[in-house]
Amino acid sequence: MKRRSTENELIDIAAELRHETQAAYLLADGAREAWVPKSQVEDNGDWTYTMPSWLAKDKGLCDE
Repeated sequence: MKRRSTENELIDIAAELRHETQAAYLLADGAREAWVPKSQVEDNGDWTYTMPSWLAKDKGLCDE
């Protein structure tokens, strides 16, 4: 039985945009703040951002 990798899964993070540069967003979720690269993140325009689960985990924006 193959184990399914979740590294490529996309997740939505609810966050406030604190700052933006040409290459990155500074996002805050109320408890944490992290810089994330725009090349890996989509701004959904509704205070949510879609990104790979590995990135959210690496930046501390999600627990799992």
